[in-house]
Amino acid sequence: MASDMEQGGGGAFPVDRPIEALVRDHDMVRTLADKYLNSDSQEVKKQAGKQILQALHMHSRLEESVFYPAVRCIDESLVKHFEQDHQKVDDLLATLDGMSLDDAHSDTLMRELISAITAHIQEEETDLFPRIEGSSVDMTPVGVQMAAFEANMVHTQAQLSDQGAMRR
Repeated sequence: MASDMEQGGGGAFPVDRPIEALVRDHDMVRTLADKYLNSDSQEVKKQAGKQILQALHMHSRLEESVFYPAVRCIDESLVKHFEQDHQKVDDLLATLDGMSLDDAHSDTLMRELISAITAHIQEEETDLFPRIEGSSVDMTPVGVQMAAFEANMVHTQAQLSDQGAMRR
């Protein structure tokens, strides 16, 4: 994810090792979740929560649009399980997007989101990723597609941000 570079997380997308890029995203989300869950400052929680939502939007689209379709051949039922997890997370993201992070109910939903995403990440890293790495699937073309998809999302977000700034 491009934001991992802004966070000091490691440089260019490793097209020959796309799972490494996904794990970097996971690490960033875990760090932000820890910051959110262990802070007493409403401002820190609000900033961490906002960053979690942004990171998950991008990461989820990347996995759903490129990664999962590319690795479905390795274990279709397992990939389907992860897609169902994503649907639950996407529903929580949509609800949280429509709320202020100052809303008292948003803390409950954010904690539910963090719990769901933490379990999902753990399962991906222990079940799916080792299967992919042990398979004969060449991940470089998948990594190239993921890098292009991510660059396009970043470009689109920048354009939308610029348009929003011009309207102010």
